[in-house]
Amino acid sequence: MAISKKLEIIYHNGQPDGIRSIRRHLSTMTTYVIPRPLLSEAKKLTGINRPGIYYLISETDDNKIAQIYVGQTRNGVSRLDDHNRSKDFWNKAIMFLADNKTFSLDMISGLEAFAIGKAIEAKRYKVENTVNPKYEIDEYDLPLIEEVYEEIKFIMATQGYKMENSKTTLNEANTLHTTRNGVQALGVYDGEKFEVLEGSEIDMSRKCHSDNIEKLRQTAIQNGNIVCSGDKHILNVSVPFTSPSSAAMFVLGGSTNGWIEWKNKDGKTLDEMYL
Repeated sequence: MAISKKLEIIYHNGQPDGIRSIRRHLSTMTTYVIPRPLLSEAKKLTGINRPGIYYLISETDDNKIAQIYVGQTRNGVSRLDDHNRSKDFWNKAIMFLADNKTFSLDMISGLEAFAIGKAIEAKRYKVENTVNPKYEIDEYDLPLIEEVYEEIKFIMATQGYKMENSKTTLNEANTLHTTRNGVQALGVYDGEKFEVLEGSEIDMSRKCHSDNIEKLRQTAIQNGNIVCSGDKHILNVSVPFTSPSSAAMFVLGGSTNGWIEWKNKDGKTLDEMYL
């Protein structure tokens, strides 16, 4: 049986996309969501100078993470001043700050290293950290770090950001495939979004009828997210789409109906599965 979780959210500007603070019932950690233009205003909040870790993110037009940076702070929001001067890519900061007695310096360093490793492992977005910390997490600290990270992952999900590697959810979702024209690709669909999975083959011999999808494919080649292996083009990150048909066009080119193109292990199309 799933355990219910209670969250308290304060919208400090009275706007859903303004500064937010989020706290889970009985937790000693508070999350602050800070749009970059409101950084100065966020500094006025009580408790925002506590230690913890943070994510700097750049969002796409459909509110997905395109780029991410993970860091630690010993003095809360003040740490973002340096990034405001030196890093251009981000438009939002999400800070996870705990009571001083809850996060020791070792805990913060371990949590930062763990979160960076998970971000790199996910292959969902470009990770802006140029150095993966060499910090060694003590085996006695690891269970607590994993527990805190699970809370971070849950809070991020409530804000629309998935942090885990798509492959970890394959057993929980219907894995779909297409093999048309000899192309082998895998994806998952949750009823709202379709995700083409890392390792899928992409048919670059056929140009997409959608200029936007074709531009996305060409950009993926340029930034190394689609790589040439022999006579095949392989996707080395998972890519989300707003519809099965957009995902099918990305994989197969042309104009493709994803509802009949993507099939499960029993050969049923999405159209048949969602009748």
